[in-house]
Amino acid sequence: MKILVISSYELGHQPFHAATATAALRAAGHEVRPIDLSLASLTRTDIGWTDRVAFAVPMHTAMRIALDEAKSIGVIRPGLPICFFGLYATAGDLPLGAAAIAGEYESELVRWAADPGTGVRVDLGRSALQFAPDRNDLPPLSAYVSLELAGEKFIAGSTSATRGCRYLCKHCPVPTVYDGTFRVVDRDLVVADIDAQVAAGARHITFSDPDFLNGPAHSMRILEEAKQRHPDLTFDATIKVEHVLRYRHLLPRMAELGVVFVVSAFETTNDEILQLLDKGHTAEDMAEAVHLLRANAIEVRPTWLPFTPWTVMGDLVDMLRFLERHDLDVDPIQLTIRLLIPRGSLLLDLPGSVLRPGRFDSDKLSYTWQSADPAVDELQVRLARLVEEMAAGPPDAVLGVLVAEILASAGIDEGAIRLTSGEGRPRLTEPWFC
Repeated sequence: MKILVISSYELGHQPFHAATATAALRAAGHEVRPIDLSLASLTRTDIGWTDRVAFAVPMHTAMRIALDEAKSIGVIRPGLPICFFGLYATAGDLPLGAAAIAGEYESELVRWAADPGTGVRVDLGRSALQFAPDRNDLPPLSAYVSLELAGEKFIAGSTSATRGCRYLCKHCPVPTVYDGTFRVVDRDLVVADIDAQVAAGARHITFSDPDFLNGPAHSMRILEEAKQRHPDLTFDATIKVEHVLRYRHLLPRMAELGVVFVVSAFETTNDEILQLLDKGHTAEDMAEAVHLLRANAIEVRPTWLPFTPWTVMGDLVDMLRFLERHDLDVDPIQLTIRLLIPRGSLLLDLPGSVLRPGRFDSDKLSYTWQSADPAVDELQVRLARLVEEMAAGPPDAVLGVLVAEILASAGIDEGAIRLTSGEGRPRLTEPWFC
């Protein structure tokens, strides 16, 4: 069969999930043409060539784009078998006749390619990844995100040591599929993927696991082997606050092995909201995590969820004060993020007295909600618009405008808080988004 494997967005990285699907389908004897919509457009020639279309949808933005593209394909080739695979595959209203595969999708994807069906399939068995990702026909790594460090840029790759997550944070999409379980990826496959990307020019590798320390012994072995094979390679990983504190004894070795920064989902400085989200940490824990990481020369890049149904203006100001107090670098988009409540979200289990979700918005792939204070919702809309309008501007200038807007909305002098520009600190050139 001729199969289009389409990626729409993977945080600016060369698409790992499209590459793993390509490897599995080619090993099964199919002819595969991978396409990354973040860098190329889908053409009528592509649509006319294929017998099947499989969209990689590991995140919210990817699924929204994929659903729009699927509609266009349906107009040109009615009845063409279409599949969505990945974490967000079950999050939207599927086109008529389409299939969705979530969890460990490779084996189910191969079965679908041989015998297309409809409906939802979720596989939570052992990791189905049996082949290293096939990146051969994707754009070069140099076309994607880079590491910025001390004024220089280095080509960055990405891979994954684990899938799923052992935690049940209520706002996270991962538990809606994996339900508190995680799967390790075969160490040899991960290292082979790193080898291939280094050969293609990578000087830095992002571990895209929901949490790199879900399986600490497994992940540390991969770090050790990768560093032994490639002594100049650097890394970043996502690690929850709880794990930074629990595995603090690993931080010195992680720094020695080249981990230059850690992404951690801080979300908010309001402990009551953190408890509602089941984050497993407090604002005080966040401060300790910053101290521990920096004591080991590892920068921390927190991600934030400033707008929730329970947010008040004071929470936004407290977040800015926390950023200033701890000299934390933040991408402007982070100050605009609004809580998504996808289908199956654990947030929907909260009592009605705590959360009153509205209708499901099939375009936004989220249940609607409103803040108790309408001014907070209005502020979020203004901030998002400002980020969009100033997208081409210097990040520190954009950040300054957003901070001033938040402070003014809270009735505080616009110059009361000034955040760092983060100049020279390690960061990726693609701002984090979902």
